[in-house]
Amino acid sequence: MATLALVSAQTLVVAVTGGMALLLAVGSAFDWHRAGRLLLRMKWFYLSLLVFYGLWPTGSDGPGAGLGEAGVRILALMVVVVLVVWLTEYVARPVLVRALGVILGAGCRSSRRWAERFAHRLFLALAYFEAEQGALRRQRRALSGTRKARIAVVREWLIVRLDQALAGQWEDPRVAGCYDAAQVRPVSPWPVVALWFGAVVAWGLWWL
Repeated sequence: MATLALVSAQTLVVAVTGGMALLLAVGSAFDWHRAGRLLLRMKWFYLSLLVFYGLWPTGSDGPGAGLGEAGVRILALMVVVVLVVWLTEYVARPVLVRALGVILGAGCRSSRRWAERFAHRLFLALAYFEAEQGALRRQRRALSGTRKARIAVVREWLIVRLDQALAGQWEDPRVAGCYDAAQVRPVSPWPVVALWFGAVVAWGLWWL
């Protein structure tokens, strides 16, 4: 719900949702280093938003207004990343897998089983993506040729690895064991209640 509200790119909605995300992060054992790494990896998305809205502004106020809208959308994307990091740390993965399975399964038992398997592989792919940066750098250093050619080869290599992770064909014992062994630990429900409250407020601000 919070992500859908952020799609509006309204300054007040982004400010309220961003403030809520920061409060959740400050109020828990938030991994700022992990969040910073993920935020930096989104740099090409930020650049594409700046170029797209700067060259083709949606309003009639010119490139300045377009760059302003791009800045708001970049902040919204950062808020989404912070919320994802917080949620994947605060709530155990088995709980997230079941919850996402219920949402994607839309109440149907057979489709819910498929959705839970997909959610499990999705979280595993995220873990692989975060764990693969060292291997990615080693792969890039081992290649020869022009920089453009090396980037193309590494990109294809990474896409294949992610496809294997999503298909459940690539099992790294370090990553899979760490995430599969995650236990459902008791946590306070109040941060989740605050998250829902903030999302509802953001939706209200969007429609007002």
